[in-house]
Amino acid sequence: MTAQKIRPQAVTTPSHPGFRRRVIGLVVLVAVCWGVLLTVLPSPTGDPVLVALSPKDGETVRSPDEVRITFDRPVPAELATVQMTDPAGERIVSTRPYNPPDADDTVAVPMPKTRYEGIYSVVWSVPSSALEPMVGSSTFSVFSAARLTAVPGLVVDRDPVVVTVYTVAGALATAALVLGVGTVFVLGVAWPEGIRRPGSRRLLGYTWATLVLATLVSLLSFGGYAARTSLGDAFDPALLAGTFKSDIGAALMARLLILVPITLGFWQLLRSAPARTPVERWTSAATVLGAASALAATWVFARPHAPAGPGPLTVAAGTALLLAAAVVVGVAVMQWTILRRAGGQAAPAKRLLARIMPVGGAVLLLAATATGGWRLIAYGALAVVIFGTGVALLIRERRRRSDPVKSRGRRDKPARRRLQEVAAVSASATVVVLAALPGSALPG
Repeated sequence: MTAQKIRPQAVTTPSHPGFRRRVIGLVVLVAVCWGVLLTVLPSPTGDPVLVALSPKDGETVRSPDEVRITFDRPVPAELATVQMTDPAGERIVSTRPYNPPDADDTVAVPMPKTRYEGIYSVVWSVPSSALEPMVGSSTFSVFSAARLTAVPGLVVDRDPVVVTVYTVAGALATAALVLGVGTVFVLGVAWPEGIRRPGSRRLLGYTWATLVLATLVSLLSFGGYAARTSLGDAFDPALLAGTFKSDIGAALMARLLILVPITLGFWQLLRSAPARTPVERWTSAATVLGAASALAATWVFARPHAPAGPGPLTVAAGTALLLAAAVVVGVAVMQWTILRRAGGQAAPAKRLLARIMPVGGAVLLLAATATGGWRLIAYGALAVVIFGTGVALLIRERRRRSDPVKSRGRRDKPARRRLQEVAAVSASATVVVLAALPGSALPG
């Protein structure tokens, strides 16, 4: 019998049967999220320019039924402010402005049923793209210019309570975005088994509920914030109608609509078979970030901007900044809280996330250079914290591997464990607060 050499066959790893379907589903999710955003967002119209007044400035008329202020483009009249005084100097406008039928470029207010002879003064304000008031005034006479009164002053200061509600709602929504997306990133890429843990489920549930509720509060309070009304008038239904007509209101509405497919898609992703190969893991990562980018882009469109709207570079930089913050915050919070209690089962996930943290901190710092002022300081501090934590975890892991016996024999005392818990909660709260600053309505 002669020995026959058998040529070794190349061993190939068969692809996962459902991988192709999974990729198609993930691509569809990203496409749907961006499709909703592009469909709901209107084209930027710029700041309105006054075209005509009826009655005209200085005109003498018999008895007009309403005062009309016409601009060169559509204006959400509900967000405008119009005040009028009669010849006796008393204010006579008791309703919010409105758009006349088939005239969305016109702001109108009704004249009182009883009209006295003399000069009427009108002063108005409409919000610009930067939410700054654009103020104008005029006078007209009914029957004759019998008596002239001073043009009334227009109060354009915002109610501090309305400002606080709108600002806090925006910051909470941003905190929920970065923490929620970051948690999904960790569970989908590094630790699929973590979705079965109650702590992970609670964290996702609380952050997603906070995101929805905070966005609803932003929608309800934006009208009073933009129109600069008092707290008592801030939640007038007419203001909500004006919010839906505005560019920023459309961005907030798009955020709510995007939350529907992205919630279903993320939940399906976390319930599906865990990623087994690096290709599957990074496909999941690309899906999470791709779908979340449409959600994060609504933050850019929901902030005051130039009349022409935010440019492509502004949208890209703002979206990248939020996604970078989401990844580093999610990784850090999961490392400091839930993964700390997971024991040795989560060791591979801890090592992978420890390598991601320094890279994420560097990317965040790079993206933060597109902004400035106190936001750059906050983002820089966040990047330094994340980068330093990642490096410290890598050094600790290397020492543990070099001397595993000593590491297994070490036991933390109860006092030290309590101190670690307090430090973990404090650090988690700090990074979430720093990352929430993009949602603030404050300038900078």
